[in-house]
Amino acid sequence: MAKRRAGHWGEIVLNIYLKELPADKYYIFHDLQLNINGTYFQIDFLLLSTIYHLIIEAKNISGTLTFDKDFKQLIRLEDGEVFEDPRIQANRNQNLLKRFLISHGLHFAPIEQTVFFSNVKTKLQAAPGNQTDFSRVCKAREIFQKIHHFESIYHQEKLKHSQIENLCDLFLSQHSPLTINILKEFDIAQDAIRTGVCCPSCSCLPMVYVKGKWVCLVCHKISRDAFIEGVHDYFYLIKPTITNQEFKEFFHIPNGNIAQKKLAKSGLNFSGKNKGRIYFK
Repeated sequence: MAKRRAGHWGEIVLNIYLKELPADKYYIFHDLQLNINGTYFQIDFLLLSTIYHLIIEAKNISGTLTFDKDFKQLIRLEDGEVFEDPRIQANRNQNLLKRFLISHGLHFAPIEQTVFFSNVKTKLQAAPGNQTDFSRVCKAREIFQKIHHFESIYHQEKLKHSQIENLCDLFLSQHSPLTINILKEFDIAQDAIRTGVCCPSCSCLPMVYVKGKWVCLVCHKISRDAFIEGVHDYFYLIKPTITNQEFKEFFHIPNGNIAQKKLAKSGLNFSGKNKGRIYFK
């Protein structure tokens, strides 16, 4: 959670900076997920203009970071933690985006890439004896220097605004958000998940179903719809759909008829009929 929050904050910082760019000059995509022949790739930020495109790999790593050229990695001095060199990821995304655009007949402008570190106190250095190229690395507001540098290199307009809008439509239509299997990622067995409805007041688990309501045995909170948040937790933890039987078992419902009525009033989307009906967000 700490690592994800740090990464998210790094993207928030960059997003704040990029809002200073002229709205009529750049189209900005954040967290773009694309697929080329079964290979998925994620771009933190993509800037589109009529003269060039810029991929920005955002990082929020604190401390003193040493770029190890030989093994293509970052090593944090304070704790020895090792990270992949983000320049490799940025270069990969550059190549994949080029292939993606070529496959759709829309590769007209140069594609550049850079790595952005959000923390101004992060110290970047090369490993002893290594001549590391930092030309595609920047910190904080230095991102504007990088953008101005690329603008100074590319002068000729490669795309019309109508073509840029076609590109935007393509990216929006091809964007496929990454689905993460939380249990698999953290090696947690499904039967390790505590079931039942969680009390919205004291977080006691499980609440007890009594005559159309859920009652907390600890704080005595009574709720008719506390199960709804639990269903969304189920979608994140277990799978993105739930059946009447699965709902009955996971949330300790006395019988299938009650489960069916609760699901019908939940506001969830559904498909299928009778026993074949499944519910989803």
